[in-house]
Formats: sequence, C-alpha cells, structure tokens
Amino acid sequence: MNIPPRTSLLTALLLLVPILLGACSTGMTAPQRIAAAPGVIRSTDRYESAYLIGPGDQLDIMVDRMPELSRSATVRSDGMVTLPRSGDMPVAGLTPMAAAQVVRQKLLARVRDPQVSIAIANPREPKIFVAGEVNRPGAVALRDAPTAAQALIMAGDANKSAALSNVALIRLEDDGHIAAHILHGGGHGHAGMLLTLQNVPLRPGDLLVVQESGGARFARFLQTYVNAPLGGLTQLMAPYVQLRLLQEIDR
Repeated sequence: MNIPPRTSLLTALLLLVPILLGACSTGMTAPQRIAAAPGVIRSTDRYESAYLIGPGDQLDIMVDRMPELSRSATVRSDGMVTLPRSGDMPVAGLTPMAAAQVVRQKLLARVRDPQVSIAIANPREPKIFVAGEVNRPGAVALRDAPTAAQALIMAGDANKSAALSNVALIRLEDDGHIAAHILHGGGHGHAGMLLTLQNVPLRPGDLLVVQESGGARFARFLQTYVNAPLGGLTQLMAPYVQLRLLQEIDR
C-alpha cells in the first residue's frame, strides 16, 4: 500500500523525535574533562597569585628622588609603554615589580642606580562569564556575583528557551584540566535551580552556560526543516506535527 507523501513526511518527523531527544539528552550529562594547554595553566596560576599588566592599564611609574622621570603612562594595544628619552618598553604580561625592573634597566644607561616602582591606577577586576539562554550574556564582575545564582541574575536571568535543570559550569581545574560540570536543580523550576546555583561559588574566569531546553530546540528544528522549506504544504500539516512533537517531548 502506498503511503501518501504528507503521511510519509509526518511519520519521518515523528521517528526523528526520539533520536533528536536522545542527542539532546546526551549533551554534557556528566563532568567532561580535557587537558588545558600548559601556557593557559601557567598564566592562570600567575593571574591568581599576582596581577599581570595588560593593554589599557594606566601605570604610575615613579623613580625615587627623580620626579622629572616619574610619570603616568597607558599600556598600548601592542603591550608597550613609552617614556620620554627611554623609548618603548614591553610591559604587558609582567607583574608591576617585573615591569619596574624593565624600566630600571632602561634608565641605567643614563641614571645611576635608579629605584623604580610601578602602581596600577586602574586595575582590572576578576570576572566570570555567562553565556547561552540568558537575557544579557557577557562578563560579570566576580565581586558582584560570587555565586552562580548571582551571576545568572546579573546576566538578566534565564530566558524562556532555557533548560533550568541543565546549567553547565566550565572551569580550569587545579589539576590542569578544563572541566564542564552539569548543575542539576535540587528542586523543580526556577526556584530549585537558583537554590542549587546559590551553593556554587565561582572563581575568576569561570564560564556559566545556560543550555537550551528540548522544547526550544524542537521549535527551532521545526522552523528550520519543516516550516521554511515546505511552504504551503506546511500550512496544512504543521499544526498537527507541532502537536505530536509536543506530546513526544512531554512524555
């Protein structure tokens, strides 16, 4: 018996539902770990133990008993600062103490035993990052959001497409691996997830990812692969397909 094309397409879509649901559910359901590059680990260790100068930092460079050589300078995008009669000096990636030694070595050519110190006038704040299904993804100052729940609220909270029971925390661990931890809500709904996230303290550089819900993924799938390509035919069958898809998702 021949199956009408409309029924055949509907059957194919419904057969895809459990497959796609399975693919979504096999996302990051347990901590996954990959080795971080040695350079990342070294820079993170140094960042946690000492402030590193970066582009945009304003340096107060002071030479003891020589006010004519002391001045403020902004680190350029190439990591250099320029001092009169001393030229360009690379300071990005150095601690203030190490940068002071660079300046001192430059001054030794014409000043006897200069004593140099450097202070950061506008130090950068440690930040964490929130991405995914939130209303205002981006960077958040760690001092304003010491826990994952506070970071989520600072990012405008989860939007309607979010899976509140499936939030990932991506972090560089102490053993040198980048791990993705799935934070499952201890209760139901929004309040349950916030209660869980409030018990998760954050570290500088943490990435909090609010993942998309299964229903939102299938709505996007339906629009991309059914509504848009099929045009007029979809107007007849889409309501029924959507109903069946929602029934499958809710099971």
